[in-house]
Amino acid sequence: MKDVKYKKVNRITIGFNKTQFESLQKLKDYDINLSQFIRVALKEKIKRDWKIIKEEKEKIKLPF
Repeated sequence: MKDVKYKKVNRITIGFNKTQFESLQKLKDYDINLSQFIRVALKEKIKRDWKIIKEEKEKIKLPF
């Protein structure tokens, strides 16, 4: 992963179940930057699913 500097930070609070939390702790034990890991994962997910997300938002409105 390349090192990216963010100028403005918007914070969000999210919850994880026990299994997810333990997985993130294992990544932390391997010195993985969890914030960067989550940012990259979200970016990849949005890029992969953008077509579906956009389709759902732009539904065709029929006049009848």
